[in-house]
Order: sequence, then structure tokens, then C-alpha cells
Amino acid sequence: MFGLVALGLTVVMIYTLVKNALIGIQLSSNDKYLGTVELIIPITAESEFYLEAWKANLSQLQTAGGHVRIHILIDGHHPSVNDWQELNQTLSNVQIHSYLVRPNDRAAVPWMIEQVSSHIQGDVVIIGDSALVPTESAFTSIGRLITDKQKTYFVLPQTLKRNIVGEAIAAMNPTLALTSVFGFRKIRRNFSHPLLSLSEGWMAMPLGTFKEFNWSKVNIASWKEAMAKEWEVENKTYLLAFGEKHLLRYYPQDLREQVNKIKAYWPALWSRTDRTGMWLFVASLFIWSFPLFSIFTHPFWALASILLLCLYRFFTKIVFQESWRAIFLHPVACFVWIGTLVWWGGESLRAKYGSQRPS
Repeated sequence: MFGLVALGLTVVMIYTLVKNALIGIQLSSNDKYLGTVELIIPITAESEFYLEAWKANLSQLQTAGGHVRIHILIDGHHPSVNDWQELNQTLSNVQIHSYLVRPNDRAAVPWMIEQVSSHIQGDVVIIGDSALVPTESAFTSIGRLITDKQKTYFVLPQTLKRNIVGEAIAAMNPTLALTSVFGFRKIRRNFSHPLLSLSEGWMAMPLGTFKEFNWSKVNIASWKEAMAKEWEVENKTYLLAFGEKHLLRYYPQDLREQVNKIKAYWPALWSRTDRTGMWLFVASLFIWSFPLFSIFTHPFWALASILLLCLYRFFTKIVFQESWRAIFLHPVACFVWIGTLVWWGGESLRAKYGSQRPS
């Protein structure tokens, strides 16, 4: 019975992924855009930030002149603040907004966006995660798309190709799970919103849409989920776009460091107020890992699931530009994610009940 359910859910994910791939827009280096784009990057203590990659790509933005402005919002003290301030002296299109003090009853990211919102005047406004690194083409392409369509897009990144195992592990994150369920309008509130809060990407919109949003009323950690919920009430839609090598998601190059970050990832997810997204991601992980756990007990269902997962990862290759070699390491990535989840669960139980043993 469980095998039948796993196969059915895998088919649903394949169908949704293909539909999103056909409907979603790919960013293109051939697009031209002369309007202004403003990117807002909130950085908190939990943010991953790859400064060297940004330095390499920001040199290209000098040719864009005043068409692109980047606002770095830093909550409290962050290791990258000094590097950004030094970089800001040579690049006028980067502005640092450091907030050492904020109200205790307000979530960091929406509060920081509220502080800077009155200064945002670009034709297109983007709010993005700090682990993502764009090229100049990402700004021109999304700028043209938003201006032409006058709609809001959530742009999903391509996982950077650093090493085969690292890419395979990094690709299996909540962003992939979001793409596998996004688009079911009737269940979007229950499924897409929580997964959206865990996923990494750009939320790009016209200036008018950004100005209509009242950030003073937002007090949850995920700005993406807050915007999605508000737009659901207003019957507004947001569509998917894909980075196509112009919006890269970085990850630690050292595999041990990457695994350690995944270990720290689980308690961070658990500490969120809304844990629905975490459980949805865990469910996706177990669907992706089903053949590994059932190969000896239910070989028929496991083989069928393997064939479906191969088809599924074929389409993720097309959508996210993964390397073929990394796709073949799908089982290794599953073991790493599930293994860190089991490790975190064991550590949590040990911390909770270990101290209660009688001396």
C-alpha cells in the first residue's frame, strides 16, 4: 500500500514539475532592458553569504551604471558587513543598511524591509535570498519580463556546479520540493506557502506591487510566505521563472562543511513557528528515498519507483540545469539528507530525555 502511495505521489510530482517547466519562464542573456532594477537582500545571523562570488559578478554590474541598485540589509552584526562596506567604496550601486538595534517584538527581515521601503523607486523590485548570486543578465532579463507582463515572479535558482557530490546534495533542497507541488491552486495555501518560506529564490515584482504591500503588518520570519498569503487574500497570482545559469545557488565547496550545515539546517527549520513546510519537505525526501528503503522488502515497487525517479530527475535536469553525473548520485544525496535528519532527531531526543535518567 505504501509503495502504491509513493508511486502515485512521484507521478504527481513529475506532472507538476513538467507543467511548471512548460509554463515557467527561463531568464535569458539575450534580453535587453533600460529601466531600473532594485534588489533587496536581507541578511540575518542564519544567512549564508558568498562574498567572493559576489565580488566576481558585481564587477560586471559596473557596466550597468545606475540601472541596477542593490540594497544589503544587515540585522545586527554579521561577518560580511566589513567586506561589503569596503566593496561599497568602489561600487556606487551597492548600499549597505546595517541595523544594530530593532524592536524585540518584530521579525528581523520584514522590519528591515519596512525601513528601506520608502527609498525604493526602481521600476522593478526584487527581494532575494543572500545565498544566491546573479549575473548582469539576471537583472536585465527579469526586468524586461516584469515590465512586459506586469506580474510577480518567483525566480528559482540553478545549483552551482562545484563538485559532483556537492551538487547532488545541494540540489535536493526545499526549492525542488516547491517546484514539485507548485501550481495546484486549490491546495496552494496549504502546500506552496509553507514550502515557499523554506525555498530560496527571488521574488520580483513591479514597483507598484511592492509599494502596495504594508510591511508594518508583517511579523513572521519568512517574507516570501507573508507576501504569498497577502496576495492570496487579494486574489493576486505569482508565477515561476527559472534562473537558467544567471541566478546561481551557492553551497560550501567542502563536503564536510556542507553536511555540517545540513545538520544545523534541521533545528533551524524546527524552530520556525509554522512547521508545515518542514514536514512537507521531509515527506518529499522520503518519497525520493523510497527505493533505498524498500529495495529488499518490496523489490517490485522499488524498481518501479526507481524508474519514475529517473524520469523525474531527467526533468529536473532540464529545469535546473543539473549535471548528469550529479543526477546519478541521487541515492547518495538522499542518504545524506535522511542521515542528517535521523542524527538531528537522535540528538534532540538525547538532549530532552538524557538528562532525566536517574543518577
